[in-house]
Amino acid sequence: MKTKHKILAALLILVVFGLGVAAGVLGERYIVHKRSGRASGERQHPPSLESWAKDLGLTPEQKEKIREIFKKNEVRMKAYRTEAHGRLEGIRKMLKDEIDAVLTPEQKKKNEEMIRRFEERRKNESDKNQPRDRREQNPPPSDSER
Repeated sequence: MKTKHKILAALLILVVFGLGVAAGVLGERYIVHKRSGRASGERQHPPSLESWAKDLGLTPEQKEKIREIFKKNEVRMKAYRTEAHGRLEGIRKMLKDEIDAVLTPEQKKKNEEMIRRFEERRKNESDKNQPRDRREQNPPPSDSER
């Protein structure tokens, strides 16, 4: 009888342990990654120029023209991001000025401190994470590197 209880206890411990592992894996996959916005490996990457060339049967001349189009587009996108960033900064300044006009001097000081803490926290978080626009820091690999 005692052996039977020992075996049942051991099986129960194994089942509980297995359920704990399963809960941990599922929790990490469906709760932790859901908070971060995406599961690891979920992001889709555009096809490389080599895969396009192969799938579409591009000639070397076509590949070179498309490569130049990509380069020209990167310059356009960088200019757009710079312009958009400048416009957003202007809107933020107008918003702050309008709010400051409503606040008392003491409230303005508190608001400035709140903004400073927010920006500091955001900077610390962005230092920990990969920058939003990684293209500027890590250019895409050339076709020969892919």
